[in-house]
Amino acid sequence: MQRTTLLARIDELLSLGAGLVADSTHDHLAAGRDRVAQDRFNLVVLGEFKRGKSTLINALLDRQILPVGVVPLTSVVTAIAAGTEDRLIVRFLDGHEQELPVADLAGYVTEAGNPGNRLGVEIARIELDHALLHAGVELVDTPGIGSIHSHNTAVAREFLPRVDAALCVLDAGQPLSESERELIRDASDRVPRLLMVINKIDHLGHADREVAVQFIRSALADLLGTAEPELFAVSARERDGIGSLAARLRRLAAQERESLLLRSVAALAAAVAADTAQAARFASHAIMLPLDELTSRAELFEQRIGELETASAEAGDLLDRGTARALDEFVNEPLRRYAAQHEARLRAELQAYIQELPRQSPRELSSVLGVWIDATVRTEFDALLPRYEVLIGDQLADLEHRYAARVQRILEQVQETAEDVFGARAGDVLPDTGLRGPSRFSFKLTDVEHALDILVGFGRTVTPGALGRRLVIRDAEQRLIEMTDRHAGRLRSELADRVTAAARLYRRELAGAVDGAIEAIRLATERAVDDRRRGERHTRERLQQLGEIERRCGELAAEVAPSALGAYR
Repeated sequence: MQRTTLLARIDELLSLGAGLVADSTHDHLAAGRDRVAQDRFNLVVLGEFKRGKSTLINALLDRQILPVGVVPLTSVVTAIAAGTEDRLIVRFLDGHEQELPVADLAGYVTEAGNPGNRLGVEIARIELDHALLHAGVELVDTPGIGSIHSHNTAVAREFLPRVDAALCVLDAGQPLSESERELIRDASDRVPRLLMVINKIDHLGHADREVAVQFIRSALADLLGTAEPELFAVSARERDGIGSLAARLRRLAAQERESLLLRSVAALAAAVAADTAQAARFASHAIMLPLDELTSRAELFEQRIGELETASAEAGDLLDRGTARALDEFVNEPLRRYAAQHEARLRAELQAYIQELPRQSPRELSSVLGVWIDATVRTEFDALLPRYEVLIGDQLADLEHRYAARVQRILEQVQETAEDVFGARAGDVLPDTGLRGPSRFSFKLTDVEHALDILVGFGRTVTPGALGRRLVIRDAEQRLIEMTDRHAGRLRSELADRVTAAARLYRRELAGAVDGAIEAIRLATERAVDDRRRGERHTRERLQQLGEIERRCGELAAEVAPSALGAYR
């Protein structure tokens, strides 16, 4: 299909679907139309937290553009496109834009610079003079499905309909997690070209690299149902393997970019066409009913739907209670006991360290032990944090999957109720609830450094001699246990806040999907009532119009479907 033909079909579909499909559906298709018209190809880098996504993009561009490290991106999409000079354009949710130096990027896209996206940034767009970008590829760094802040998963999934090809970044030192498997399955269902990147191979010895690569290759082959997934093993930090990946992306830009872009947007258009046809079919069934019967059926729908709304709320309550129980069992109680359980070990380590020290004055000893306690507590909790994140993450993932299954059934029942009451389903495709993306990594602490207080000086440094040293050592032991207990409490509070926030956001997102499906039916019913009240002549005209929309959308769905038309060009 020619580009101009696809654009014409999309324009027609946008017009036909106005007022029938959800605003988000309309906006995604309009954005796809813009990409085709402007020849913008979105190559999106996906991956969990600490997989090195931003480092990989910097390595591909051979520029330190994106902020890297332990501080994650917020719910802000960062796009990198071709330009004649370096510049940053920040678009805000209220519609206005601001041009800034590229060096200011971190202040708008990192959690440290823009916590919770309080600045209201919609997208940060960087323009650079780079050959890969000039070839028509636009690199997009989403906040990552499975990112460390709960709002990131929703933003990343919201962006998936706008992906034309994706680099999915894995960690050579980590087994393929369940959340990564879900991400890959989801992306493979939507994205025309999926390239797999195993990053951080420098963390493994040469003998272990091939074993890790072959293990992941086999797991991906089973997951994707392909004998040979397209896979690249790299170290973005050391730039090892980046050359072959960059060469593949240049070939993609030269040989596949246009076809993939058209296929991606055409598939989106076909889905929207089918959705619009179903919406028109439902509206036709509703408007054919006599006004009195339509009104009574609307009341019946409200009665039945009330039970489903109650079921949705009860499912959410179960998620909240399950989350609270998991926190108590796997985080709160173990961390409350942590300092007491490890007191003997910590005191022994302190005494062993003191034995290694040369003879010092009480003041000097106080200073040295203060530094040691600071480093020891930080090391203790730096190692402790990942274990608790994984432990509670497993529990939260299980809870979310069970909750999602309940919501999925409720969504199906909403459509079944509409079909039973009005004679037609309001939609063949259920809303995208992101059910396969548990928030396993959505509650990580931003940084251990921020989670721990800076220790301050202590000790009786004015008492001279052996007595002063004994007092300093006694105070040091007490301080070590106190700081361990305090930071266990701090970690407990931080994790509890993150987990609770993640679960609540997940609940709101899925409950919102139920509310959205119900509201769409209500609005369609209200329009049918309004049409009926405007008289028989208007009703007949509207029925004819809806029939034409349904017929034409069915044709459009077949016309733009990539499987029906073969290669796009």
